Amino acid sequence: MARSCWEPWGVFRKPFSGTAAENLRQWGTGGLRRISGDEPFKDVIVCSPTRGREREIAPHPSLKPQRFMRQVVRAALPLGVGIVYDPFAGSGSTLAAAEALGYIAIGTDRDDNYHALARKAFGPLSSLSVGDS
Repeated sequence: MARSCWEPWGVFRKPFSGTAAENLRQWGTGGLRRISGDEPFKDVIVCSPTRGREREIAPHPSLKPQRFMRQVVRAALPLGVGIVYDPFAGSGSTLAAAEALGYIAIGTDRDDNYHALARKAFGPLSSLSVGDS
């Protein structure tokens, strides 16, 4: 399978009235949490493909690196409150990223082999020490 190293992602949400700050106060959502208040949330997260130890732990064809997934999960729950749901849990990398950050996560996958892979990889992936998480 060719690997282009380019995988666009989108963030979708229902329109809301008022400002993101008002929705954040009322509902705990409506914005993305940034790494720091001095730097805007970048529209591109630079990250190299998954290699080495992570690939050994979870040999999934579409494995996302923990360095990347922890940034996405952290940004998705701006107050650190809520539940991350991954409907295509595959390798369990999203669930492991949420665990590493102390968030609650639920994942499903219809493929029994990937479900078994995610169960096996969850602990080792979530305990990895990665930069920029």
